[in-house]
Amino acid sequence: MSGTKNFTRREMLAAAAFSALGFAGCERTFETRTKSEKAAEQDKNKADIIARKADEAESFAFDDFSVKFLASSEDTNGIFGLIETTEIPGFKTPLHRHNHMDESFYVLGGVLTMQIAGRNYEFSAGSYAYVPRGTPHAQGNFGTVPIKTLITVTPGGFEQFFRDRVRISQTIKPDNPEYIKKGIEALMKYDIEILGDWNTEK
Repeated sequence: MSGTKNFTRREMLAAAAFSALGFAGCERTFETRTKSEKAAEQDKNKADIIARKADEAESFAFDDFSVKFLASSEDTNGIFGLIETTEIPGFKTPLHRHNHMDESFYVLGGVLTMQIAGRNYEFSAGSYAYVPRGTPHAQGNFGTVPIKTLITVTPGGFEQFFRDRVRISQTIKPDNPEYIKKGIEALMKYDIEILGDWNTEK
C-alpha cells in the first residue's frame, strides 16, 4: 500500500484556501511596509509646529505695500508660505502668472480687485480666491481704504520676494529707473512671467 495520502476534495480546497491566505498575508505585509515607507517619507517632509503671536511675526513696509510673515518656507519645510499684506489705494500689480506655484487670497478687509483668467472680480472681506499655477492674474486696490489680505503660496518660497523688495526699496528710490529694473530681476528669481497691463473694466 502506498504511503501517499489521497486527499479528499474538501481537504484540497482547504489547502488551497490556506495557501491563498498565506500569499494574501505576504501581500498585506508588503503593502503595510510600503505604506510605512510612504508615511516615513511624509513625516520627513512635514512642517514643524508654528505658533506665532501677532507681535512676533516679522513685518516690513515699503512703497504702497506692507507685509507680515506669518509662515515662511523655512518654517514649513518648503510646503507653503503665508503672509498678510496691506495695500493702500492705488496699488496694482501687472498681469502675470506663476508657472510653478499656486496662490490663494483671503480678504480680511477692504475690497480686493482681481483679474483671473480674463475675468474681473471684486472681493470684499471674507472672500476667497484660489489661483492655480500657470493662470494669468493680477490684483490691486481701486478703492478708498487700505485692503488687508492673507496670501498663501504653495509650495513656499515666493514670499521671499517681498524681502527682496524691501532690500531694493532701502537702497533705491522708486523714481530711479533702476528701481523697476531691480524689481523685475527679483521677480525672475521666482519664475514669474509678466504678461502686461490689465483691464479693470467690468
